[in-house]
Amino acid sequence: MPQTTIGELLGNQPHIERLLRLEKERRGVPKDGLVFVGTSNVAHYYWCAMQAVFRSRREEEKFFLVYLQGRWEYALELGLIDRLPKDDEALLAVGNEVTHRLIEELLKKRACQKEDSGTRTTIIEEFYNERGEKVTITYPHSDKEPPLISIETAEGVRIADLEEFPILRGEFLHELRGEKYPTIRWNFPWGRYVVVGVPDGITDRFVYEFKTTRIMHFVRPVAMTQADLYGHFFNRDVKRVQILDMATQKTMTWEGPVDKNRAEGVLGDFSKVDGGWIPSTTTRSLGKELAAGLMESQKRGAASRA
Repeated sequence: MPQTTIGELLGNQPHIERLLRLEKERRGVPKDGLVFVGTSNVAHYYWCAMQAVFRSRREEEKFFLVYLQGRWEYALELGLIDRLPKDDEALLAVGNEVTHRLIEELLKKRACQKEDSGTRTTIIEEFYNERGEKVTITYPHSDKEPPLISIETAEGVRIADLEEFPILRGEFLHELRGEKYPTIRWNFPWGRYVVVGVPDGITDRFVYEFKTTRIMHFVRPVAMTQADLYGHFFNRDVKRVQILDMATQKTMTWEGPVDKNRAEGVLGDFSKVDGGWIPSTTTRSLGKELAAGLMESQKRGAASRA
């Protein structure tokens, strides 16, 4: 009998929903309680605390998928299992033996692998947006060519601009303009949460985060916090952050110590907002940066209307 593949399991949405309910039951969390969150969403607390939580709730199933995929793939790669079990409880247990030490070994393995010539097989990804329209993303052979995005609307198929998909834009520009380091995706327990993430790079010394923006003062605190979270969880003492300013096409670089207190602080505040607390301000020590960003945005808006 053929074995079920990881792709087949992850593509079975009713089964994934059942696994998520079961996992929450195992953890003693109500079915509507938030458990699986992404580092990017948590870091966006410094942009908008409520949005960070609402977005995390909306995207929880996506991060649960990433959590399962990492545990299953690494368990197979490490030889901890030779096939995926069929029982749901056993499926959820796969990956329990993947320790931080083993993740570091996999990272070293990826660092030693020779990079290819910069080409890749064409990949097609499909999903439905919030309006129920089918979105097809075709990644070309070369990393130097942007992905082709088509959307099936009621009026027909239209080709979307990369600017409509900031995450895709960031991934493409990272390949084109960012620094290249090995990386690995993993998950980390914090309180009742499982924080899932993949840095843009990890070396023995630092974590690397690359972002693009048109409003530097808004994105910088988010990027710094996200790098702090990665450094905290991956046990690195230094963070290296680069932000490409889309307006000037200049890349700003910061390198400094990981602020583990900030990482713990934002996780704690995120948890409180998830529990119903409404902060009087979401900017705290970063308020000046965000206020400056808002003023800059207002000035640009006024200039464009003049």
